[in-house]
Amino acid sequence: MIRTLSTLTLACCIAASGKEKPDDLLRLADGELAGHFGGITPDGIVLWNRDDGIDTMEFKQDNIRQIVLRGGGTLEASADTSHIKLNNGDRLPARIVAMDDESLTLETPMAGEVVIPRSAVTSMHPNPFGGRLLYAGPFSDDGWEIRSPLPPEEADDGLDDDEKKAEPDEAAEGDDKEEEKPKSWRHVGAKWYFTGGDDVIRRDVGLTASSLVRFNFEWRSRPPIAIALNADFAERPEPEEDEDAEADKDGEEQKKVRRVPSRSDYSQYFGNALVLTLRSSYAQLLRCGYDEEGNPFSDQIRPSSSSVRFADTGSAEFEIRSNREAGTIALHVNGEFAIQWNLKENLADDAKPLPDGGGIGFTLMGSDTPVRISDIVAAEWNGMPDSARSFESEEFDTILLTNGTDRFSGEVKSISDGKLQIEGRYAELEIPLEEVAQLRFAGATEEEDETQDQGLRIHFQPLGQITGKAGRAENGVMRLNSPLLGDVQVDLSSAVLLEFKSGHGFLNYWDEDL
Repeated sequence: MIRTLSTLTLACCIAASGKEKPDDLLRLADGELAGHFGGITPDGIVLWNRDDGIDTMEFKQDNIRQIVLRGGGTLEASADTSHIKLNNGDRLPARIVAMDDESLTLETPMAGEVVIPRSAVTSMHPNPFGGRLLYAGPFSDDGWEIRSPLPPEEADDGLDDDEKKAEPDEAAEGDDKEEEKPKSWRHVGAKWYFTGGDDVIRRDVGLTASSLVRFNFEWRSRPPIAIALNADFAERPEPEEDEDAEADKDGEEQKKVRRVPSRSDYSQYFGNALVLTLRSSYAQLLRCGYDEEGNPFSDQIRPSSSSVRFADTGSAEFEIRSNREAGTIALHVNGEFAIQWNLKENLADDAKPLPDGGGIGFTLMGSDTPVRISDIVAAEWNGMPDSARSFESEEFDTILLTNGTDRFSGEVKSISDGKLQIEGRYAELEIPLEEVAQLRFAGATEEEDETQDQGLRIHFQPLGQITGKAGRAENGVMRLNSPLLGDVQVDLSSAVLLEFKSGHGFLNYWDEDL
């Protein structure tokens, strides 16, 4: 039986670009084509339509890497972020209707109920953030800015123009060459790739006083990475004139010399911000900004512990939780607590205010090691100190409530009528699903690397992905054979990316691709 699977109720809207129908993007191994996805024939041929009069083009799926639908950012996302995770790495946005020993029943807003085996589920997230989702992506580079270091000649060093050494004409030519230099970052599909250099990427995502930022990071050779939080992207302020300044013997006012920012000054990229730097064996938190004279400063915040360690080559999910009222910043790696900083204790005698901007940013300043950043999520945060994964067990199911403090372990027996029944060691409990943040099943393991061999991966906005073998697609609906869900009909109205090659082997194909 074929079931219809629709992952989110999303209202189609047109991006601010003014185009009535944003282009799709077909990305091949050796180039890209703008146009419109025309569907997939019964024998697996992908159809591609153009607006320039060229006949419909046909492509074998083996030759396609990704198709970015509608520019990747033209759908208005639902505020509902409830989802479940499957043991093949898929993440299905859905509300849980019922569960018994054998199966889990999910409600998808436009398609009724979908039933999947309980054994395929590793965790459920009825209320994953405890607050409003602010950003999920990057499905496109819209709203992101690539910022280069400030050229030395643009920095105010306090010297008069005639005091500065004149550069030969060749320097101007060199500047032109510098402008033509490729940027350090490239957006491909739903990921940011770094290929070496000093540029940063940044975006205002509307961070609040209590918020979290989560992202997947894949790297070679343990490169240093810096992540900016609560950045306001303020430009360097002009120095205030001092009317009482002493005059020199010629009657001219003495000038205050302003330090020329170096490329390692984070303020020129992020303005006033908190910047977390991660290296191979330790993490460091800095508060950056400009002082009254316009000079950049960087104050180090002492952590509660001394070190964290990362493998030479690998990947991890990083989550940074910030509570400005409490003055705490905490880092979690792969769902487990790693390190925390207390800003109030460190800055008790400092009059500078804490950064309160809404921006985030990433840089690997000066590194030439390729990395990939994906699955970036920013959300309001209710202050919960842990995740269900941080106290997972091989023997017991674990539940974390939305208040961030209460947790239970035992055996989840069933879900019905909006309530979860769990049998603990000393008592049986019934908990409303609306009060459950996360539930992780005993002994659950995720094997995402296996999904690269399962065919097509469909990404949804704002959260979610499903993997399977693509069948016929027409009129915005695709037949998909999922190894865990069987044959389903997927409504593509909320899909933003069709990934024919998942790119898990990115360390191998980067060299030829970027």
